[in-house]
Amino acid sequence: MKGRQDHDSLVQKLIECLIENGFEIKYAKHSSYTKPIMIKRYRPDVIARNQDKKLTIIGEAKMCNELTDQITKEQFEDFSSTYMERDADRIKIPFIIAVPEQCEFKVKETFRQFSLPWKDNIQVWGF
Repeated sequence: MKGRQDHDSLVQKLIECLIENGFEIKYAKHSSYTKPIMIKRYRPDVIARNQDKKLTIIGEAKMCNELTDQITKEQFEDFSSTYMERDADRIKIPFIIAVPEQCEFKVKETFRQFSLPWKDNIQVWGF
């Protein structure tokens, strides 16, 4: 992404990418959308749904300097361990972490530093 990047621009890019991938934005911390619902202790930046795939996604945007914050640890912990029912199965909701490209590689290290397990439902998108 060219130009000045901030949390709002990361949320906007995340929204655009989810829409491009066939998701409808249900909630987002963005002026055009309804504020997200609470998931455990926090409201994520985006909650999207693909009705055809019966799949919900949680998205959280983080600037590089936010990766070491206590709130980030708690959000990563909560959002990466959220489940949904799909076709009589209980599955982990995919959790997308949107970060600036220059700190994309730091996200897994952040999980290690926080002693949080890396899970197969986590994806990191660098913008």
